[in-house]
Amino acid sequence: MTLITSRSAASLILGRARKQTARHPVRARLEQGRIMLNPTSGRLRNAALTVAFAALAGCSGPTPAPPPVAPLDAAQAAARTQVPLTRPVALDKPGVIADMEFDLPPHSSTAAPRLMIGLRIQDKDVGRLMEYSDVVVREGLPAQVRLERLVDRSLGDVVLVRTSRDMRQDMPVAGDGRVPGVTTSSVDDGMLRGAGLIDDQLHYQELKFVHADGLSTGRYRLTIRLEEDRPTLRTRPAELLVAYSYLAK
Repeated sequence: MTLITSRSAASLILGRARKQTARHPVRARLEQGRIMLNPTSGRLRNAALTVAFAALAGCSGPTPAPPPVAPLDAAQAAARTQVPLTRPVALDKPGVIADMEFDLPPHSSTAAPRLMIGLRIQDKDVGRLMEYSDVVVREGLPAQVRLERLVDRSLGDVVLVRTSRDMRQDMPVAGDGRVPGVTTSSVDDGMLRGAGLIDDQLHYQELKFVHADGLSTGRYRLTIRLEEDRPTLRTRPAELLVAYSYLAK
């Protein structure tokens, strides 16, 4: 019996491999090439997929912006019963300027969960607008404001809050709903624009009687009564405004 050492076995295997290569040199080179090219072909395939996905993403492009909403005319705006909403009002005489029901939807991502109840004035000239805004705030416009939520055909009072004239503090409105006047405020323009309640040819200023925080969606009733004559406000139009406040960043 012949004893084969590990060195002899290795030499024997190597010799057979060399003979096989000598008999079939082309097939041997192809097999070696396949073994060497497999990792590279996988990398090339991955790179091609990456390029293809990038090309598809580039073709899709950014999501187009929605088309602008045309401003509503006076009749269309007056017919709205969902927040945000506006109504033309006169400020020079005492009496009821609001007695209506409306639907409150969820606020948008750019709006705060705070419902502002007040006025909106407008003008093409910013200077005149600011001047008139100051006049309305100085006049005071004492009023009674009441907001009720309609649930199962019954009404429940909503807690209202007003802002002090110096804008430094908020305080609850008494049970009789009386407030001494309005203060400057701001609302979410995005919801107003989406409802067709903004005309880009005009400038606006919002003035607040009261606000209410964290209201549930649903049906509400609003009444507002002015308590005193204000003849200085006779010549300028104004709107009742019910809208969500702007979400400060």
